[in-house]
Amino acid sequence: MELILFAMISLIVIVAMLASRLNDNTFPFPFDRKTSVFTPAEKNFQNLVEQAMGGKYRVINRVKLSDIVTIRNGVSSRASQSAANNADNKYLDFVICERNSMKLLGAIDLVDTKGKGYKVKKDWFVSGALEAAAIPHLRIKVKANYTVNEIRACINIRLLGTNRPEPKMKASTIPANMVRARSKSTGVITPAAAKVPSAITGRIPAPQVAALPH
Repeated sequence: MELILFAMISLIVIVAMLASRLNDNTFPFPFDRKTSVFTPAEKNFQNLVEQAMGGKYRVINRVKLSDIVTIRNGVSSRASQSAANNADNKYLDFVICERNSMKLLGAIDLVDTKGKGYKVKKDWFVSGALEAAAIPHLRIKVKANYTVNEIRACINIRLLGTNRPEPKMKASTIPANMVRARSKSTGVITPAAAKVPSAITGRIPAPQVAALPH
């Protein structure tokens, strides 16, 4: 009788221990599914970048620094291991590559100065590693009213190092015999005409790309 009672008590203790382990913080899989892969700012910015860059490029999200840099030859094993560990713990918000060749062109980080202050301060290790590897890096402040043209101009000039797109219509050469001298008054802009809004004159103001990078 005593043995049966002892066995029952032992069984209850074992079951209680197993149940407590399932509810304990040391449980190996304490996970729940997130409601969204990206934050609203990341999702909106990715859509803008993809629209701005077009089908020629790929925009990849949350890439580890260790995925785009490698340790140079001749570095000591201790320094290599330390650098590799640091690079493995850092990531970039967006990486831009050529679509066909997947050639790396540059990286972008979003800077949120409100809320949690995400990446407000530059990470010296990330900046140093990208500079050493000659990978262009752009930090852009989170903003609600970006336009596709602003993003395109900013990336082309400051990240890809390309100039603004050339006009689709190329200027034609006028034969010399058709060129006529004009009077001094021709082509002079009067003070009144200089005040005409750009929307009336048809001129498109240049995008303010200087305000984008942070």
